[in-house]
Amino acid sequence: MPLRANAATLNLQPRQRRSVYMWLADQPAGRSVKHLLDDLTIAEPELRETLRKLDAAGLARRIKGTWIAVPLEGAEEKVPVASE
Repeated sequence: MPLRANAATLNLQPRQRRSVYMWLADQPAGRSVKHLLDDLTIAEPELRETLRKLDAAGLARRIKGTWIAVPLEGAEEKVPVASE
């Protein structure tokens, strides 16, 4: 499995999976399914299936019950800039 996912893989995903991926990408610490259910308007079975499919595509990972988005290849990481 590659260390970084690519945009082409993300673009092949259905809209709901892309939306969940983008939402997870905005949550650097990741989220548990319980918290995702509170934040998103997706039924639990659909959310779990979406996360499994994102994992199979290499776009998301589950670490100790927390789902995180795998950064896309070539995407710039968000680094805070210190003012001079």
